[in-house]
Amino acid sequence: MEVGETVSLRVATATGATEIVGVVLSRTAETLVVRRRDGRLADVPVASITASRVVPPGPARRISATDLELVAAAGWRALETAALGDWLLRASGGFTARANSALAVGDPGIPLDEAVSSVEKWYADRSLPARIQLVGDNPELAQILSNRNWIDGGVDDVLTAEIAHVLRPLGTGDGPPIRIDEIPDPEWLAAYRTSDGPLPAVATKVLSNHPAVAFLSARGTAAGCDAIARVAVDGRWAGLFAVEVAPRARRQGLARAISAAALRWATGNGARHAYLQVAAGNDAARALYERLGFAVHHHYTHWVASAGE
Repeated sequence: MEVGETVSLRVATATGATEIVGVVLSRTAETLVVRRRDGRLADVPVASITASRVVPPGPARRISATDLELVAAAGWRALETAALGDWLLRASGGFTARANSALAVGDPGIPLDEAVSSVEKWYADRSLPARIQLVGDNPELAQILSNRNWIDGGVDDVLTAEIAHVLRPLGTGDGPPIRIDEIPDPEWLAAYRTSDGPLPAVATKVLSNHPAVAFLSARGTAAGCDAIARVAVDGRWAGLFAVEVAPRARRQGLARAISAAALRWATGNGARHAYLQVAAGNDAARALYERLGFAVHHHYTHWVASAGE
């Protein structure tokens, strides 16, 4: 039994045997710490375990990184796309790296160095910087990009969860009122990535470019939104994006509340599994979602061509 595995344990107690099912959070020679599916933590003495088995991973863990990234590409849809073999080229007026990068999964159908040249030309034709979203570890492609003076833009982790496991310990959703809209209004947009400056005109088109999308907000007494989130459903998958909490409203549980509300909306639209992205250095966000039941599935890196390349 390893940290991160879901286990089913039969445990001897003073009142008789009991069953504990959950995710192993930590282990020593003497004790396992298990997060039950209702969110409670159990400290289980190893000596008290009379039987155990590892529960096979659910669909949120079994899906390949390639297939999940294609789901995520549908959840955050670019305004223009083209194929380069298996690669997906995306452009959206420069708004967000995901919607303006080549998703490098599978075989581009030509040698990698030629594929990178094709990517550079495709984005140059649109007056955009060339970007490649490199999924997982691909040393050969990474070396080619480095040799061509592309810049490593940093790593993002993709986390997944079964939505039922996330929502079960959260109850019926008591908490601050959460508003749900089909399109983002000016207050929602004002709360999105406020540190990056005003949003371009194309932002609303990119954010709304989906047939099953919702924009959630918590609005207190102050002007504007205290918290926002965007959720999109594609088949059985829900993508959770743009979870933001205003500085004035932090440490009040709003990120947890609005994420849960988004996933409840998603289940009502057929979703059963969820994914989200967190910057590799964002320890606070990662800890929040791991407490909710998400686990890291894979990582990706956005590379960008240097100016003049």
